[in-house]
Amino acid sequence: MILVKRNAWVALAALAAMPLFAAKFWEAKEFTNWSDKECKEMLTKSPWAFSNVFGEGPGPILSSDPSTGADAAAGQASQRVDSFRSDMSVFFEFTLMTAKPIRMAMARMQLMRQPNTPAMLEQAMNFVNAPPGNKIAIQLSYHTAPPGSSALHEIHSYFLTATAAEFNTNTYLIPAKGEHVRLAEYLSPGANRSTPAFVFPRLDGNGQPLFRPEDKSITLRSQFTPTIGGRQKKYDIYIKMNPKQMIFQNQLAM
Repeated sequence: MILVKRNAWVALAALAAMPLFAAKFWEAKEFTNWSDKECKEMLTKSPWAFSNVFGEGPGPILSSDPSTGADAAAGQASQRVDSFRSDMSVFFEFTLMTAKPIRMAMARMQLMRQPNTPAMLEQAMNFVNAPPGNKIAIQLSYHTAPPGSSALHEIHSYFLTATAAEFNTNTYLIPAKGEHVRLAEYLSPGANRSTPAFVFPRLDGNGQPLFRPEDKSITLRSQFTPTIGGRQKKYDIYIKMNPKQMIFQNQLAM
């Protein structure tokens, strides 16, 4: 009877572990075979994608129909206010754009839009296999829940006018052991990008990696201070990455 119970527990443990292994499609499949769902998972719910959420008190909502985050970020939503919401949340999402698995997901989505195009496949492979260089780029996007808040337009305006000087004293990548790595460049939204990005150095002055697979953690810290509804808000950003989960093809992917 004891043996039966033990075998049952082993079977249950094996079943419980299966989804964890199955979720790592990026290790089991060539990126050219990833599904649209898998690409979106890579870009939003993988070891290279992170988010912070902040609850808000009463705030204005748009009188127009709820718009998508992209529409609001582009400033296309109406700004007339005629009611208030007390349960809005603001989401800030961060994606390691220079990490190879993220580049694979972006390339695969482009290939799905233009299948059977040899030139596009060659371009995608060049994009995926390009050396990462001495920069780590983290793209930032944002949205509200429920959608349609005028706060999103004000947050976007904040990042449009922000400069690197505003983030130089509060934005770092921090290995578990080591000095704070300062921001190297801030890329504001513009003609070539709809959302901002933070850029950090990958190597130190001697050409040595600033971040290593053996690091227990790598933390992104920053602070955003947009003015919303006439009041300055303060969002303290804290993202803790797990380098062990970010190993891809035997390298730390960043």
